[in-house]
Amino acid sequence: MYVFLALVLLGVLILAHEAGHYFAGRACGIEVQEFAMGMGPLLAKWKNKRGTQFSLRLLPIGGFCQFYGEDEDAGDPRAFNNQAVWKRILTVVSGPLMNFVVAFAVIVLYMSLIGIPMTVPRVGEVEAHAAAAGLQAGDVLLYVNDTQAADADSVLGEIMHSEGKTVTLRVERAGGEIDIPITPFFDEELGRYRVGFTFAQERMRVPLLESVPFSVSYNAKSIQLIGLTLKNLIFKGEGVNEVTGPVGTVYVIQEVTQQGGVDIYLELLALISVNLGMMNLLPVPGLDGSRLLFLVVEGVRRKPVRRELEGAIHGAGFILLMGLMLALTYKDIVQIFAR
Repeated sequence: MYVFLALVLLGVLILAHEAGHYFAGRACGIEVQEFAMGMGPLLAKWKNKRGTQFSLRLLPIGGFCQFYGEDEDAGDPRAFNNQAVWKRILTVVSGPLMNFVVAFAVIVLYMSLIGIPMTVPRVGEVEAHAAAAGLQAGDVLLYVNDTQAADADSVLGEIMHSEGKTVTLRVERAGGEIDIPITPFFDEELGRYRVGFTFAQERMRVPLLESVPFSVSYNAKSIQLIGLTLKNLIFKGEGVNEVTGPVGTVYVIQEVTQQGGVDIYLELLALISVNLGMMNLLPVPGLDGSRLLFLVVEGVRRKPVRRELEGAIHGAGFILLMGLMLALTYKDIVQIFAR
């Protein structure tokens, strides 16, 4: 079940990425020869009225959108390389851009439609000390002594600063209000006074106008974190042993989803989407960033790099990336069985 959800997550992100290329290319008048989900041997294919082949391939480790005349000169005006530089740049960046859009939309919809779990001033689980004083699960906390229990932090603050003196909890139960005196005890492990209960949690929907700026800020922080991680990986070699391939990614997704449920699953969806967008913008042969770099050079020089040379560089980079993918897959499988 969780492995399936992990594969769905990756499939959605790959589909969004390639759809960005596809629709931008079509809008710019570029002919799309093949839109593929997966890599390697062909499993199924069909063509639309425009002649584009939609393919499902064996290995769920990526996908591609192949444009006519992408790495060679062609006389057809529908060819990729016969379009204006700005149209080709738009087509190339639209894949990574869609990943950023997906990440933004996921956080907005999660907060505004599903809601985020928030701690509320209501009793969840009750330990022996609090139960002995008369506290029950479901009690709504109204006051701690004379301080209103506006939120969980205000309740914790009063108890922590009691220094072991008895506090009175006024709670609402069955439509009535009850005063419960209770003496906090010092928890050596936590290093603070407490009375022995946990707060309940409720899902709170965030208004759309509040979730939008939060999503922008959340994903901007993800971009900064991923950028810092990449910088340390490239220049300091930090985290080399933690780099994973598709198998390792699926394993991590199913593990944390099993523990954290829908909340962590959607957070991972946004984080991995941002990561996919950023990785594809790196100027590495075989990735979108490399093709974007060649287009920028062409725009500055007012003439393209020799098509055969550019095609050879992209092809060699793709082969190396596939080799790296296979190596990471082997490492992932070995580590999973070792666990």
